[in-house]
Amino acid sequence: MKQEAIFKVMEKYFSQKKPESANLALREQPVTSLLQDSLDLVDFLIFLEEELKLEGEIDMHQFGPSVMNKNFGELAAVIAKVLDEGLPPKVRVDRA
Repeated sequence: MKQEAIFKVMEKYFSQKKPESANLALREQPVTSLLQDSLDLVDFLIFLEEELKLEGEIDMHQFGPSVMNKNFGELAAVIAKVLDEGLPPKVRVDRA
């Protein structure tokens, strides 16, 4: 998957979920400037998985803590690399 396609989905997320960030240069924004809460991060990852129609889950833990020191342009590159290598399958929870 291409970095630019991933970044476009990131832009879509922020335009829908955090419209106040519309005037920011998203590519250069540090990840922690817009995803400060763990629930924000989870929502962001679920959005990416659904919009990109991924067969597996993006696990931020596999990137290591240094990913939080990156900007969104760099994060898109990291995610593109991980997607090229393959994701673990999604966990299914069966409800009785």
